[in-house]
Amino acid sequence: MLRNCGRKLLLSLVGATLTCLLVLMVDQQTKQLVELPAEAEDSQRQLQAEPSPVKAVQDASVKGAQTFSAYINKLTRVRRDVEQVGTPSLEGSKPPVEDIAADDVFIAVKTTKKFHRSRMDLLMDTWISRNKEQTYIFTDGEDEELQQKTENVISTNCSAAHSRQALSCKMAVEYDKFIESNKKWFCHVDDDNYVNVKTLIKLLSRYSHTNDIYIGKPSLDRPIQATERISESKMRPVNFWFATGGAGFCISRGLALKMSPWASGGHFMNTAEKIRLPDDCTIGYIIESVLGVKLIRNNLFHSHLENLHQVPQSEIHNQVTLSYGMFENKRNAILMKGAFSVEEDPSRFRSIPRPKFPRYPKGYVGPVRVTLDVNVADF
Repeated sequence: MLRNCGRKLLLSLVGATLTCLLVLMVDQQTKQLVELPAEAEDSQRQLQAEPSPVKAVQDASVKGAQTFSAYINKLTRVRRDVEQVGTPSLEGSKPPVEDIAADDVFIAVKTTKKFHRSRMDLLMDTWISRNKEQTYIFTDGEDEELQQKTENVISTNCSAAHSRQALSCKMAVEYDKFIESNKKWFCHVDDDNYVNVKTLIKLLSRYSHTNDIYIGKPSLDRPIQATERISESKMRPVNFWFATGGAGFCISRGLALKMSPWASGGHFMNTAEKIRLPDDCTIGYIIESVLGVKLIRNNLFHSHLENLHQVPQSEIHNQVTLSYGMFENKRNAILMKGAFSVEEDPSRFRSIPRPKFPRYPKGYVGPVRVTLDVNVADF
């Protein structure tokens, strides 16, 4: 009985001892696998710090995708800016692209001496009288009476003829004087145009003067077709849009500076002869055909070549330029009721209401309301 018990106890001790030895051996192997030497740890950290080729490609792909996405977003923003510039809105509370004042605009009025009394006196009595400092009159003859009304009368020494050469000669002087002025915008109008300078400034504020901006209204429903002289014996056809000078147009300073090789000094006359077209067509040729800048059309410019009866009276104060003339022995002017009859004011320029600013007590701070009113004493 005792022998059997002793044998069982001995077997139990042997079994327990073997079990302990096995546990110790497994534990030691586990430590060797888990606890790496210091050199192995450094190697492991180095491997973790240096990404695998697959991970490098993945990281590069992610980074490239992020860069491409940012580039696309930038293009989208630029495209939206271009669309905004292309279709400016004069209404609403959207802030302007650039804050400009009347002094930032160079308004060139092209005329001839024989129209000083019939046309220029009308302009001097209306819109120019309120914008003398930024309006420059380019003519072909001396006129003391006109010079007494404004200091900005520039005699161009050009011919008084209504020829291609004479018109281009005056435009060349306009361009050079604008470049000398260091103003931000060059706007050309004829002596039968009424300019709403307030609306003009509001329109131009939707653009940046450092960008390539050419804005106006074409007189044709298709690009003009011309022939460009390359050499004495070689010609080639060119097609381009141009803004008619009869409605007026504006050019940013950034674009005007790029026009210099073809417009400054006597180059404008040479360029005009190269295509044998008048001054406003030559402007369009340089900008569209040579420099590749597209005309921005704007229906707020008006010439006597269109039916001015279609301009709503309620929207007249929102137009940039207006005109007048005769077509088939009929008067072509805006339909405007005012203090003057049609016989007294056939152009209707004297009947266009001007802004009236109400007087407020000294120190008043609050909204200023601009109203339109007509007062015979204002004209």
